[in-house]
Amino acid sequence: MEYKVVAYHIENHIDLKKFRSNCELSILRREHSFLLYSIAKESFMYVKDYGSIVFLNCEKGFIDSILSTFLEIEFSLEFSPKEEYIIEIGDSTEVDFGKIQVDNLSKDVAHIIMLNLGQSVALKHYLNKTENLHESTLIYAKQLENTGNIKLSKKQMRIYIGKTMNLKNSIAENLFIFDSSDLAWSNEELSKLDYQIKDELDIVKRHHGLQFYLNVIKENLDLFKDILQHRYSSMLEWIIIILILFEVIQVIIEKI
Repeated sequence: MEYKVVAYHIENHIDLKKFRSNCELSILRREHSFLLYSIAKESFMYVKDYGSIVFLNCEKGFIDSILSTFLEIEFSLEFSPKEEYIIEIGDSTEVDFGKIQVDNLSKDVAHIIMLNLGQSVALKHYLNKTENLHESTLIYAKQLENTGNIKLSKKQMRIYIGKTMNLKNSIAENLFIFDSSDLAWSNEELSKLDYQIKDELDIVKRHHGLQFYLNVIKENLDLFKDILQHRYSSMLEWIIIILILFEVIQVIIEKI
């Protein structure tokens, strides 16, 4: 027996209270940060407040309906971050590329799988945004290398700083996404499954990579800011020199 599980991440924060009030499906678990629904036998939906939504053994029509009706967004599945795995029922717990084998598909097992895929797709979303921001700063780094100067205004610099700060703040708000569920601490098999999925998805390494990218971006922006500050300081110095020179010339002309 095989089941398909797919996780999506939207940029919007999901209002769980509103989602729950509009959704009449059977709810299995709820906390302040997530909702776990039973759709049918061995079919589940997991909604995380930071913007991840995971479907296990759900029809495409149901997925489209949830995304368009309950989340009220035009959601492009083709271009949005997603994680997709096949769940197989077997004799042991094993996680391999694109495949998760478990001995049964209980609600606890489904919860652990969907939690980790929700975390992974959120991490992929943040990595994409960070890489795009990093590539933008590389353009100015190349300018600096080739010309010794950068074509960057103070306004553009403030925009880049604002984007970086908002990204770091958003990640900081959701640092708990890399935690394990309490279920993993209370059951040996669930703990093993949780560890294997995290290891397969490289959650920790990708998180470190994300922090590395943000640090590089910050260093670049600090350097660009110093260069711009020096440029404007030099301009002010020349303006003062020209004004002083003008005053001296005016005084000389008046004496003549």
